[in-house]
Amino acid sequence: MRLADLLARDDLRLTPVTGQDALDREVRRAYPTDLPDPQRYLRSGDLVLTSGVWYGKPSDCEVFADALWASDVAGLVVGLIVLGELPQALVEACERRRVPLILAAVDQSFGAVTEAVAAEEFAARQRRAERLRAQTLIDLLGAQQIAPGEVSAHLRLLGADPALPTTVMVVGLTGGSGEHDLPAVLHEALARKDRQLIVGGTPGEAVVLVNGKASRRNLADELRDLAAGNPGIGLVAGVSEPASSVSQLGEALESAQRGMESARTGAGPVSVMSAADIDTFEQLLTSLPPGVRRSFREHLLGPVEEYDTRHGSELVKTLDTFLETCGSWQRAADELYVHVNTLRYRLQRIEELTGRRMTSMRDRTDLYLALRSGKGPRDEVAP
Repeated sequence: MRLADLLARDDLRLTPVTGQDALDREVRRAYPTDLPDPQRYLRSGDLVLTSGVWYGKPSDCEVFADALWASDVAGLVVGLIVLGELPQALVEACERRRVPLILAAVDQSFGAVTEAVAAEEFAARQRRAERLRAQTLIDLLGAQQIAPGEVSAHLRLLGADPALPTTVMVVGLTGGSGEHDLPAVLHEALARKDRQLIVGGTPGEAVVLVNGKASRRNLADELRDLAAGNPGIGLVAGVSEPASSVSQLGEALESAQRGMESARTGAGPVSVMSAADIDTFEQLLTSLPPGVRRSFREHLLGPVEEYDTRHGSELVKTLDTFLETCGSWQRAADELYVHVNTLRYRLQRIEELTGRRMTSMRDRTDLYLALRSGKGPRDEVAP
């Protein structure tokens, strides 16, 4: 809880006197005291509440303010029932030490402030515990073998119903990463009565399990609304198809993660990708696990790449250029600055190494996809 959050509450009736530029300080505890020098009892992040019984002369303010500054407190709240009016010496002492000074209403009890801070701290602990439990479940879904019974137990612990469909969404920050804790922001923005959210991840990348009603379009719209309300924020997201059983959640998580990677090529402050959005071979390849893509490329092009390494040749580049020029012998030769006969010799060697024929459209397609399943020569020279 920040000082600004306390000041924003109308029921507490708190008025800032000094330190308006430090109202983003976190309040960890409310601590009432009327000791002249309470330093030994204070902790960093305390909101100190005092009625000023300790005040007798202006120099007392220096001692009291020194204790607050040395303890790195969040701020000071002063009541005027005892003091009658706020000592100017205390205002100046807090200003010099950059300690936010806040005035309580005359008829306001410190108990209300203490309860507000305690309630928020309890809620924060609950959120931290829930996030830890959510991350445990997400880590479980990322394991190679998933025990459905264990997943169901975790879902119930987090308030979800294993019998309901669950959609997985992986969201990454592309802007404003230093200002936002993405899991917390998403939990607040996506919370609705007709579904249970389970949110984990890191400040820059979150995993959201939406248990209950959800659609790719609605989730995308909600992410756009979130970005519109937070200027400068950029989001990329992958959304899985709803998993009808807990045994499908691991696959749904993988699908959402690959969708997020595909979404990075999208334009605009929010880019969302799901399996239903795939309409290019690049997106199709990206949707496959990296290990599958590597294996496919190595199986088809491994002998060619090994030949290039041993002989210092350019067979992979030659193949890439030939296919990118739609199989035009002359255009490919011109781009490679070689004679057509040299090109024919190189392609013949590629056919021998791969067992594929340049006269076959099916074989050309396989080789082209293999080239695009990893970093190819054109990617290396691209500006």
